[in-house]
Amino acid sequence: MSNLSNTYVTEVQWGGSSAPWHQNGQFVVGGRDAQRAVAVDIASKDGGKTFSGTMRYGKGNPDFPNGEGPIGFRATQTKGNEYATQVQWGGSSAPWHDNGTWTIGCRDDQRAVALDIASTDDGLSFSGTMIYANEGPIGFRSALVNGYRTEVQWGGSSAPWHQNGIFVLGGRDGQRAVGLHISSDDGGKSFSGTMRYGTGNPDFPQGEGKIGFKASLLHDNTYATQVQWGGSSAPWHDNGVFVIGGRSNQRAVKLETESSDDGKTFSGTMTYAGEGPIGFKAALALS
Repeated sequence: MSNLSNTYVTEVQWGGSSAPWHQNGQFVVGGRDAQRAVAVDIASKDGGKTFSGTMRYGKGNPDFPNGEGPIGFRATQTKGNEYATQVQWGGSSAPWHDNGTWTIGCRDDQRAVALDIASTDDGLSFSGTMIYANEGPIGFRSALVNGYRTEVQWGGSSAPWHQNGIFVLGGRDGQRAVGLHISSDDGGKSFSGTMRYGTGNPDFPQGEGKIGFKASLLHDNTYATQVQWGGSSAPWHDNGVFVIGGRSNQRAVKLETESSDDGKTFSGTMTYAGEGPIGFKAALALS
């Protein structure tokens, strides 16, 4: 199992496309360990107690290397904004399958009643609309927790920056990564090196020192990661799923980057297979 994170930081917007975005809490969207959701179109007819509609899953299933088509979806409120979900494929008389616990909505006294969102980057981020009870549709966008919009630069310090996709850097919910010094000697199939986490651990109020890091490719630019502290013979600990690289046909092989603002932004260099180092910068996808 790859244990992909399905937790997203979300924002909503009303008042037109130039209006400000407002924080909308953390949603959980998706219920599979190795496949992220890539589309959700659901609505509630009972004020948010239940939902029905369709959803789609993306890459990660070897039987569907390019992702899956729409499947039936239903959800039942368990408490607050949490829902027990199920999915169905094979027709209206086919069995329903458990699909994990989702979080839909963030308001204490107003349930979500519709969500119509899609992803263009295999579930790293979403955009679309949602509705809260007794309101009309509002704009919706989200990005994975620890998701960063990245850019790269080649040709000197005055050269233009180029979009480089969303990376996921960090595997802890309450503590952002603040440094990564990792490289691959097998063309991006695996990484090793060190990383650091910042504030958020009460035992290390100023942040932590370097810890060992290793990663193994799951698919595309997605890696299962582990970290180690206490010496080279100490045990390794699961560290979540990272996304390292923004190109579909060329893997990253090195990342040297640091943050000076406790993980809100990064700067440094990275290397793609067959190339030399290029400038790298990143900022939280929703910040």
